[in-house]
Amino acid sequence: MSLGDFFPDSFKEEHASRNLKIGCVLKLKVSDTNPSKEKRFIVVGITDDCVQLATVFINSEINLTCLYTHELKELQHFFASTGREYLDHDSYVDCSKLFIRSKAEIFQAVIKRPEAIIGHLSNDDLSAIRSKIISAKTIKGKDKKKIRILSRMNFGPTRTKKPQNKRIDKAHTQLFASSQKVFLNVSELLK
Repeated sequence: MSLGDFFPDSFKEEHASRNLKIGCVLKLKVSDTNPSKEKRFIVVGITDDCVQLATVFINSEINLTCLYTHELKELQHFFASTGREYLDHDSYVDCSKLFIRSKAEIFQAVIKRPEAIIGHLSNDDLSAIRSKIISAKTIKGKDKKKIRILSRMNFGPTRTKKPQNKRIDKAHTQLFASSQKVFLNVSELLK
């Protein structure tokens, strides 16, 4: 029995609604691993219809069996546990693959176990993760766009109208992705 069991359902629903958003860190049992197990993961995007969430896993170490190329290793973002209350130890965020999850299923899981939400990323951490995802050639562009990774880095409301000129919108997206790569390269040099 958890502390959340003592709260009324309306409180748990409000908690889930308020906290289940981009940048949210959860710890739930997932079936994406073999065998199924409890994992930490981050919500990094949401579809326009708000039905699906895009998530990435947090791993305690880099699995060299699965991540054998230099490109895949570069898409593992290091998180020191210091200052990140949702981590027990230094970890890596795997930005090489998105896991699409039903928002309704995650919402219900959080209602049942409010403690499944274990934290939220800082804006800097979220921006760094999303930048790595943008640069990931292992994730199709259409998938990035579907969950709004390419179309909005400001995390604010999405536009309701389609852009008038797709060529200009594509050029803006490419320019932004290029500037993010330059920023990441400069950041790496300054470390």
